[in-house]
Amino acid sequence: MKDERIEIEAIIAGQTGRYRSFVERYQNPVFRVIYKIVNDYQEAGELTQDVFVKAYESLNQYNPEYKFFSWIYRMAINRALLHLRNRKPYVELDKIPLRENMVEETAPYDVITKKSLVDKAVNELNESYRMVIQLKYYADLSYAEMAEVLGIPEKTIKSRLFDARMILKDKIGNNLKYVE
Repeated sequence: MKDERIEIEAIIAGQTGRYRSFVERYQNPVFRVIYKIVNDYQEAGELTQDVFVKAYESLNQYNPEYKFFSWIYRMAINRALLHLRNRKPYVELDKIPLRENMVEETAPYDVITKKSLVDKAVNELNESYRMVIQLKYYADLSYAEMAEVLGIPEKTIKSRLFDARMILKDKIGNNLKYVE
């Protein structure tokens, strides 16, 4: 961590070529977490590049008391989640349910799939619950990794995850049995 601090200070002082070592060291784990969230290889590559550019531009805001990896990892997760929120939803034609599987007979063109129902409920959660759900189920992080990224104890992670699941269960309720 002390070596990282020295490297970052050198980069901020103008030795910009040294940033390449950070990119080479962290690009694979950053790409992997973004890919787990967005599930698209090309988008993950573009978002990874965006994260490293943003990190470079924000390097003077980095707090050297924390690991650089934790900082850029959180930046990557936030960027991927933002991308998901802004992504235009689409339904593959072969995944459109038959008329008898529609949620409301009165709205035959308003097809709701299980994934969109869950995504909508997750997006309606408050930020602290939404983050733990997304890190656990979209990024597939362990409790320890989630605690490091969010900077809170594992007990808090587990508690928030439990609460978030209960809220989602209440929000979604019986709606899931009507969609395929």
